[in-house]
Amino acid sequence: MFLDFLEKRSEEVDDTPRLTDEEKLFLKVFGIEEDQPAAAMKEATYFTCIKKLSEAVAKTPLYLTQDTETGERRAKEHPLYELLSLRPNPYMTAVDFWKAIEATRQHEGIAGAVKVYGRKGKIEALYPCTIEGITIDDAGVLRSTKKHKVLVDFKVPGTGMNESAFYEDLLIFKGFTMDGINTEAVRTIVKSTIDVQIKAQNYLNTLFDNGLTNKMVIQLTSDIRDEKELKKIQEKFGKLYSKGKRIFTVPAGFNVQPVNLSLADAQYEQIRRMSISQIAALFGIKMYQLNDLKDTNNNSLEQQQLSFLVDTLLILYESIEQEVTWGCLTKDDRAQGYKAKHNTNVILRSSPETQQKILCAYVAGGIIKPNEARLELGRETTEDGDDLIVNAGVLKLKDLGKDTKGNAGE
Repeated sequence: MFLDFLEKRSEEVDDTPRLTDEEKLFLKVFGIEEDQPAAAMKEATYFTCIKKLSEAVAKTPLYLTQDTETGERRAKEHPLYELLSLRPNPYMTAVDFWKAIEATRQHEGIAGAVKVYGRKGKIEALYPCTIEGITIDDAGVLRSTKKHKVLVDFKVPGTGMNESAFYEDLLIFKGFTMDGINTEAVRTIVKSTIDVQIKAQNYLNTLFDNGLTNKMVIQLTSDIRDEKELKKIQEKFGKLYSKGKRIFTVPAGFNVQPVNLSLADAQYEQIRRMSISQIAALFGIKMYQLNDLKDTNNNSLEQQQLSFLVDTLLILYESIEQEVTWGCLTKDDRAQGYKAKHNTNVILRSSPETQQKILCAYVAGGIIKPNEARLELGRETTEDGDDLIVNAGVLKLKDLGKDTKGNAGE
């Protein structure tokens, strides 16, 4: 029988090798646990894609807003406002928290956050966690008003304990999913493409270790059939030839010939660039973000940045907003118009000249007030800046031919 809330499983003994504290701390910054697959994270393109996505989500502030009759405003009076936008828990800033969440989601296919409740039943803190498994109670083992209760197994970084909780006690952020519950990580779906990149990097590392010299063939003038003797000769030349030893002697009776297979003949650059572009496309990362400016110019760069927001980031923002709005806010809060929303304007920051033209056009057209434009620029408001400004020559179509008093013109 499941426990009512949490089931601790700290009794399990794990004798697997552990990383150092420094290595664990570095991985935790990105929400990666020490026992997660590490080979993919060592691949530069894969790591860069996850880093770009997690930082893009983390640097876009998440605010609690409220829809009112006069428009949308930031709900700074709500107790969850600072928790979501400033510090989800006493030990993490909002940037660290959301970076860990997104990095784990991209690497594992699913991420979570544990909700810690206070005495009054209010959420007081959020902690990132890795999801170990999801179980749907379709047999009716648990007593619940819901038809199918969902139990989630998770692990909080730093505790080393596997725990379990009901679905509603966590915030779940899913990656690619075919059924809405079970998810798949990108690295498992396209394992072969990432493996090619890992092998290519290992080959290049070995080539540099050997002084950019390829494999060699040793020709023997005598006929040696004993496998042990052949192995001894291979080990001898292996020690002389490897690890950057540029000059070595060849005993009498042996002839050394290199096996010439250059990187150009193997189309190494073309294959590697194709693999890089495939991995980047899987994550929605643009090639200019990987320092590949071959097909990029100044005119297309701004459009690619907009495309990155629309095609890649908006779905991540929307999933976070919906999960936080439903999982952190009560039904009464949602009925009053409260919701979580990202400020995507930080992604689309333009030059001062362009920003000045846009704000002036908004103010002159009566769309925003002068004080609103000043706040957008980080300036203090003025006493007379809360009135809308319009051009005196602008009239409604139905008012054409009328004088200022509303009488028909002669």
